[in-house]
Amino acid sequence: MPNQKLLAQARRSWEEAGLANDFVFNKVMLDKRITLEVLRRVLPALHIKRVKQVVSQQEFTSSHDAKGVRLDIYVEDDQHNRYDIEMQVVDKHNLPQRIRFYHANLAMDCYEKGQNYATADNSYVIFFCCFDPFGCGEQEYQIERSIKGHPEATYADGEQTLVFDVTSLCREVNPKLQQFLDVIANRQVGDGDDFIVQLEKRITFVKQNRKWRREYMQRSLYEMDIENSIALAREQGLEKGLSQGKAAGIKEGRAVGIEEGLSQGKDEERVAMVRGLLDIGQQHDQIIKFLVKTRNLTTKQAESYYQTAIR
Repeated sequence: MPNQKLLAQARRSWEEAGLANDFVFNKVMLDKRITLEVLRRVLPALHIKRVKQVVSQQEFTSSHDAKGVRLDIYVEDDQHNRYDIEMQVVDKHNLPQRIRFYHANLAMDCYEKGQNYATADNSYVIFFCCFDPFGCGEQEYQIERSIKGHPEATYADGEQTLVFDVTSLCREVNPKLQQFLDVIANRQVGDGDDFIVQLEKRITFVKQNRKWRREYMQRSLYEMDIENSIALAREQGLEKGLSQGKAAGIKEGRAVGIEEGLSQGKDEERVAMVRGLLDIGQQHDQIIKFLVKTRNLTTKQAESYYQTAIR
């Protein structure tokens, strides 16, 4: 039985969630008509007519021991351009590295065996951020590679990155795109844009979908349990480290405690996740696969957490 306080927090989170919420954003963008119009507003010069392969949380893994990546919304248009569309609410200070990683995984999907490199599809990574990602005060950041000392030269590798600060009040993007950014930022918008009306109807549909609400609640409870487990483990580990620090010095003991606490918290989080999955009827193979994909574990590591949970 979930903690009633955590349950109430999860319910409140769902009630307050809008398009800036990663989960709601993904479900809204599963409607390819919505995705198509968003891309048209972000990249009007491409004159996109159709999109296909609208996939939420598309997973890529280059090898069995490589870090996996999940793309929020992954689509291909009628010109074979590929797009990864991401919603980023919290600044984790790793955006450039994430962008590089996403482009690398899109590139693997763009090249076919025996294909000439010059014929590879173009790829676009698009981030909607609820913060200024680079601290330069811009509403839109367009990122492309260039040749140092030769800004006039074209380096056409087929990759382009567009990052938007949806909180910006600069209003420097085209009016149609501005309307979409205003919806994400929960700012007042007029009713003269048919797409915005369609978008708001889609958001309402997502919020009223019982299956998605249940999925969101389960995920939120897991995340809250994880945070509590890590906090508790950190506290316990810190106390242990401080005790050890009597001999080695308080500063060193604190570092040891935090490190042990984080490690312990991670283990407890994974065991708790297995128990939660068992509670909702997931089978052994499903749980192992879930852990491997979402926590980047080996099958052996996932099996160890599973066995600990059932004991």
